[in-house]
Amino acid sequence: MLRITLLSGEELASLPLTELSDVKALKQRLHQQHGLPPRFRQRLLHDGNPLDDDFQLDTEMDLQAVIAALNATSEKESSELCEAAASGRVAQAEALLQLPMDPDARDEEGCTPLMRASKSGHADIAEMLLEAGAEKDSCDRGGFTALIYAALRGHAQVVQLLLLAGAQKDVGDHRGSTALMQAAYNGRASAVGLLLQAGADVGVRDSQGDTALMDAARGGHAAIVRQLLEAGADKDACNKEGSTALTMQCKPEIQRLLEGWSTAHAPRELTFDELQTQFQRYKDGLISDEYVLQTWGDATLELMQAQLMALMAETG
Repeated sequence: MLRITLLSGEELASLPLTELSDVKALKQRLHQQHGLPPRFRQRLLHDGNPLDDDFQLDTEMDLQAVIAALNATSEKESSELCEAAASGRVAQAEALLQLPMDPDARDEEGCTPLMRASKSGHADIAEMLLEAGAEKDSCDRGGFTALIYAALRGHAQVVQLLLLAGAQKDVGDHRGSTALMQAAYNGRASAVGLLLQAGADVGVRDSQGDTALMDAARGGHAAIVRQLLEAGADKDACNKEGSTALTMQCKPEIQRLLEGWSTAHAPRELTFDELQTQFQRYKDGLISDEYVLQTWGDATLELMQAQLMALMAETG
């Protein structure tokens, strides 16, 4: 058996050797099941001497657990951890966290190590930082979170890791653009799929009223347009300029897909404000009778035609 006590002499745990391999595994268990901080802040002593994480636990012994306070982090050390995370230098990141260093120490650009690892696609370092207690939903000066960075770069493994860790799916940057929107615009189909499976909201809008579907259409990504439509995205949603995904400049294949989706699915009713916006576009010749019919149904087309005739009669 391994008997672990605190410096006060209070017994923390007694564990069979068969359930553990090395000191690292023991520290992880003490964190998960016995309330100790992450392993980077634990020191396990045997006869007053600290044991390395790779020390094999194959002999019965008594150990003392000591909790190390986070070191005051200099600007240089903060930058070093962020650079190690961005460059994928696992051993250096591990050594810095073992000081122990604050896993959320920011560099001069306001980014955390987790943001840097996520942006560069280093899932192993991102996992290490999460184990060290890194904040999942911190944002940089532009409002970008680790999940947004991973999604826009298409690092599916990191996206999945962050989602499993409980990162907020629908938080947006300073323009309101979410991870799903960024992935959709940049053509990251795998990231889009993971976000949709995790329940990301396809109806969220950014500060301009754009949705992920509009971003995918604008970016020219037909496969992602289909993904979003199948997930329930509203193809008829209008942004603040009155544009829908179909009326934006998009590739012919996307236009055909959206038009076909219009035919295959029941049209929704426009709100009063949306109706006025779309009527203005109809009056100006920007959308056709066929488009109005396929998108919003015959009742809306009849209403617009009647409104147009009344307007023409008034103006002589």
